[in-house]
Formats: sequence, C-alpha cells, structure tokens
Amino acid sequence: MGVQGRTITAVAFIIMMSIVLGACTAKAQLPILREAPDFALTNQDGLEVQLSDFRGKVVIMDFIYTSCPDVCGRLNNKLKTVRDQLEVGQKQDLVLISVSFDPEVDTPEVLKQYATERGFDASTWQFLTGTAEQIRQVTDDYGVQYELVEDNHEGEGSHQHIHAFSHNIVVVLIDWDGMIRKTYGHVFFPDTEMIDDITSLLGKGHKEA
Repeated sequence: MGVQGRTITAVAFIIMMSIVLGACTAKAQLPILREAPDFALTNQDGLEVQLSDFRGKVVIMDFIYTSCPDVCGRLNNKLKTVRDQLEVGQKQDLVLISVSFDPEVDTPEVLKQYATERGFDASTWQFLTGTAEQIRQVTDDYGVQYELVEDNHEGEGSHQHIHAFSHNIVVVLIDWDGMIRKTYGHVFFPDTEMIDDITSLLGKGHKEA
C-alpha cells in the first residue's frame, strides 16, 4: 500500500473512532415510562389546577405534608436549589408541583403560608390539595404510600392540628407531552443529576415542535 493509501486508511480510522467514542460518551436519552395520570386539584390560591394545564412545560412533582418534621422540607429545599441553578430560560419552562397528602390540615391557606414562609416562588410552584378522595386517587396513581401515625393538637385549646405520617418519597419528572420520564425514590439524589435530566428535556422536544 502506498503512502496515499495509508494516509486515507488512517484518516478513515480516526473518523470511525471519533464516531464510536462520541456514541459511547453521549448522554443516554431519558426513556418514556408512561403517561402521567391527569388530575384536578386546588392550589394555594384556591384555584382549580389540572396537571394537563402545564402541557408544553417540564414538570417536577413531589408529594408532601406541611407539618412534616424533616424529609418533606428537605426535599422541597432541594427542588428549590435545583431550580435556582437553572438558566433563566430553563426556569421559565419548568413548573414545580407539590401535592399534599394531608388535606384535612393542608388547606389552601395553610399551603400558601407554607410556601411564603419557606421562600418558594408561588408564580412557578403549585401547592395542591383536595378532598380526601381526590388525594387518595392521585397518590394511588403515582405510587405514593402514606399512613397516619400520629394525630394530635398542640396543647390544650390549641388550634394547631398536627398530623404525622409514615410515607415514601416520590418525585416525578414529566415532559412537555405529559409523559413520565423519570422518578426519584429518595431525597439524596445529587442536584446535578436532576439538573442534567431537566436540561436534557428542555434542550429538545417541544423546542423543535
């Protein structure tokens, strides 16, 4: 083989290896797991909100109760931290939803106070409640398990009603078409993991539609 032939072969080999390495290092696309079940609940302003209202945006949804002593607050603080690290344009295409599974205590007024006290942006974060039947349907649809383990009032004559629940953690990433793309089952996932997942959705799909 002449010098020219060897040169062509070497160039072809370099191109081929670049393609192979690029394919190996490219971030895998998040799979479509299933369609996110729609629902209608009431937000912190007393307005009816449907999940399908947010088609065209990426949604992060979790399930909490406001008197939770630890993990629920930590989880929502993590979601706030994740959102704060996104670019301005990405923030505009992201909606956060927190569904309370304690509708007896978490009225719209309580949810609004909770959001205000913790510095959560009510313009892009929906805190939702409903009837016990509505909440049970939504939590069943999304695999949320919870059980009331304590029910008391704080002090004699107090109006502060405290519930304590044993519950699992469910955080759901939903794309612009209402499809579930990922779930997170604990509060210890790295911020960067969720940021990468959100960015992978916001960088394509509805932007090309």
